[in-house]
Amino acid sequence: MVLEKGEFAKREGLNDGIILSEKTLTKMQREEVKPEDSSPASFEKAIIATGYGKFNYLLLLAMLPACFSSIFSSSVMSYVLPSAECDLQLTMFDKGLLNSMAFAGMICTAFFWGCVTDMFGRKKVMFYGYLFTGLLSVATSFSHRSWLLITFKFFDGVIISGPYAALMSYLAEIHNEAHRSRSYMWLGVFFSLGNISLPCIAWLIIPQKWYITFLSETTEISSWRVFLAICSLPEFLACLALFAFPESPRFLLLKGRHDKALSVFKKIYALNTGKDPDTYPIKSLESEYSVESCGECIQDKLKSCWKQIKPLFLGSNVFRLIFISMIQLGATIGSNSLRLWMPQLFAMIESYKSTLMKNDSHVSSFQPSFCYMLGQEQSYLNSTQYSNASTSNSTTICVPAELNSTVFINSIVIAVTGVIGYTIAGSLITVVGKRKLMAICFIVAGACCGSLYWAEDTSGILGLSAVFVAMTSIGGATVINVIVDSFPTYLRTTAVSITMMMGRIGAVIGNLLFPILFSLSCLGPFIMIGTASLVSAFLVIVLPRKPTQDATDEPKDIV
Repeated sequence: MVLEKGEFAKREGLNDGIILSEKTLTKMQREEVKPEDSSPASFEKAIIATGYGKFNYLLLLAMLPACFSSIFSSSVMSYVLPSAECDLQLTMFDKGLLNSMAFAGMICTAFFWGCVTDMFGRKKVMFYGYLFTGLLSVATSFSHRSWLLITFKFFDGVIISGPYAALMSYLAEIHNEAHRSRSYMWLGVFFSLGNISLPCIAWLIIPQKWYITFLSETTEISSWRVFLAICSLPEFLACLALFAFPESPRFLLLKGRHDKALSVFKKIYALNTGKDPDTYPIKSLESEYSVESCGECIQDKLKSCWKQIKPLFLGSNVFRLIFISMIQLGATIGSNSLRLWMPQLFAMIESYKSTLMKNDSHVSSFQPSFCYMLGQEQSYLNSTQYSNASTSNSTTICVPAELNSTVFINSIVIAVTGVIGYTIAGSLITVVGKRKLMAICFIVAGACCGSLYWAEDTSGILGLSAVFVAMTSIGGATVINVIVDSFPTYLRTTAVSITMMMGRIGAVIGNLLFPILFSLSCLGPFIMIGTASLVSAFLVIVLPRKPTQDATDEPKDIV
């Protein structure tokens, strides 16, 4: 007997999305999978019969470098900018481009990769996607011009969004409903570990001197090039690890390859249970919609797809979609701008303290503020370059930013604070509510951003920055939960895709505007970021609620 998700939740006293216990899962398996049942089985029944064990644990292990790859791709440039500034003659706007190019690449190919993944399969896209991303990451370390590095980062973003989308689909299609939520929970843990490990790797690599000896000649290599090369390792590891896994059985069923799908189920069953594959209780599979490659079928699919998502752009749905997209836009303008610029800003502060502060007569009687230190350091760099350029025919002398342990420790603290914030928010969301939690997060973030302008103590600057990044990240992540409450099931996946697209656009806008506003006044970027956070809080408060007629729609897993 196959139980519907809502019916099973009512019988077992569970809410949607709660992970089922092993005891309940075993009971469910006994009820649904009978050895003597030879009738064709549905996908959910077949995947439950495979059990949960060694295969799933190995998949979690393979997910670790894949998650690190996504984090490194979007965030690695923030630690390269201070040390590559002189080698590539980077301007502040060049740095903004480098921080935003990965997101720009993701935006350009978001829907393209969805079609490619459905056409060629999850495994091929993951394998070749991570392979080519790794090769591009290695190529970035050989960049000798800023435009070349910017180009490489753009194509890095173009390609990395493909295997990431395929991995999300693969996780949903290789687990049953009982364990699907657990796999995504581990995904969040791995992303957090990636955010923490990146500054740790930068701390180990960038401050060091690196040399290579070839034909008795020793040449120094820029530490940021070594750092970029090492950060490509997770992509190659993910490529090799995921190659060992079979194609998604759900994808094979959709392609009409039932024998191959059944073979995959048997392999998973044998690895999880240690039994002979021939003892797998399912002998045949139900037919599902088969994806054909002919032009007429594609045309019909497009018409059918538009007919299905058309209600999303009509009536009250479109207003809710606009509101939620603007909330995500404001959240990412804040979090992905300040987070990616903080290593550069901390490096400028440390450089000011070590070179200018002792000779600055204006700070003899007071502690310099955050923006004062940044402004003085930027003015010093501009004046130094101008004087050298005007008094000599030689190239402009570049003074690199100070990169000491404090810069990396501060980045680690910000990443750890984000993990702690997510943990606390996970407990509060059921008590406070999604909307209230989001509004509180954005209001606190706006207050922290405004306070940063006048902050003086280094510990205070770090504390405000860490809380701001954590609050905007939590608020942005909670948007997905609001989508589940605001749209019926058949519109949620499209709504999530559009909202994530707006989030990446926000990251691009924020990182491009940050250096422009900073060159005009230090206050400019903080006004932009603080305003975006407060506007997001206001939009959360006035966000239209889901109509009562949709209240019976059951929430389901989103990929």
